[in-house]
Amino acid sequence: MRNVLMFLTIAATAGQVSFAEMDWGRFVLKESATHQEQAFDLLKNELYSLQYDATSTVGEFLLKTDRQEHLTEHINRYKMDQYYLTDGTTEFGFNLTLTPSIMSLIIPEKRPVQLVVPVLCPTCGQEWPADKQHPPGMQLSPKEVEKEDYTGIIIDCRGLKLNPCFFPRIFNEKLQEVFSIDFADSRHVIERGLVYYTESEPKDGPLTGSNPLRIRAIATMGPHRTDIKISLPDSKRIHGSQKNLKLLRECRVAIISGQ
Repeated sequence: MRNVLMFLTIAATAGQVSFAEMDWGRFVLKESATHQEQAFDLLKNELYSLQYDATSTVGEFLLKTDRQEHLTEHINRYKMDQYYLTDGTTEFGFNLTLTPSIMSLIIPEKRPVQLVVPVLCPTCGQEWPADKQHPPGMQLSPKEVEKEDYTGIIIDCRGLKLNPCFFPRIFNEKLQEVFSIDFADSRHVIERGLVYYTESEPKDGPLTGSNPLRIRAIATMGPHRTDIKISLPDSKRIHGSQKNLKLLRECRVAIISGQ
């Protein structure tokens, strides 16, 4: 299975060469430079330039928080690799895994969610009125419209222009939110990321299992084409069972990109 790679920087000036790429399939930022003093600066700059969500880069997100100093301290503590090349030169580099340590420093606050299917009162089992606010802490159950026992969710975006980001959002045709950080358990996001990006069909993988719910995306959205639109019926399938909502909480969502 190929991982989704995004090449970020290739630069050469006065004999100094630097290189960076982001492996979105494994959330690993790879970077190398021929001069040691370049390596840390390049790593930080490239991390800050990665797309955070539909509107912001990581650096732009950090400007709104007090986490930038903590992230810089973490990067500065990271061990640099040193390689001796066949031409006698030395190269310095990193393979910085962004989960769980970096992810824990950039994860956003979560907001309350609303399901796209009717919800039921946990006490009486009756459908909860759409215009009635439920008491804080009350867990409403979705009306079960999807009976299949799925092991994961795959969103197929092949043929569409899609740019990976840390926190994409999935909407339906009515622009109701179907999946985002708000639906996920923060522990799972920190451990493995909100979604898994891949360029090929994930077959019997540990994340989506042997019987995933397969959804075909109908468009991508946002100024940087990071968000995804699916059909209204497919959004109801995703929200239409407690088991599927559990898959969302556990971040068992794979996104297939590429042509």
